[in-house]
Amino acid sequence: MGRGKHTMQDALTALPEPTMQCPVARVLGPRGQHLHEVVVARTLVADDINQRLNPEDKAWFTTLAQLPPKFRSVVWVKRGGYVLVDLSEQLTDKIGGDIAIVLMAGQVKHLKQAGQWPSDYDAIWSDMLGSSSTQPPDSHLGNNNSDQGSESDSSSSSSDGQISRENPNRRHVEESSTSEEDSDNE
Repeated sequence: MGRGKHTMQDALTALPEPTMQCPVARVLGPRGQHLHEVVVARTLVADDINQRLNPEDKAWFTTLAQLPPKFRSVVWVKRGGYVLVDLSEQLTDKIGGDIAIVLMAGQVKHLKQAGQWPSDYDAIWSDMLGSSSTQPPDSHLGNNNSDQGSESDSSSSSSDGQISRENPNRRHVEESSTSEEDSDNE
């Protein structure tokens, strides 16, 4: 396998563990040139990093994180997703660290089951983002209350962490409708 295949396989199957130097962060959005704005809970970060990155007294802080070249064409970072950010060394005045791992739904589920997911995250996210967006980004997968039916469930990623290989931008064509037209013509 090539380097890209190994990187993809490692990103999907690795079971990372957050540390004080590499905490879990939530992605607020892309900022260009492989930079992403992330929010980190202050309780998960060592004191020296807290003072270096943002000396304000809040429960959370935002910083820019850079996506390393080995992940750039292999893994995509979504707004509202979770990543492990390596904050051990500050790259520039504005960039606080590197994205070590992009957490998939299965990896987040594993961290929650292992008890390594911070229990105060839900309260921190709801305080920071407001009460309207208290659900984590992967919580909508099981609750499909819209009228779209099961078509949207098959094209999106499942709660098991499996990535769908279908392109969500392409229209889904059902083949059964063409066979019905053929039988009507006979």
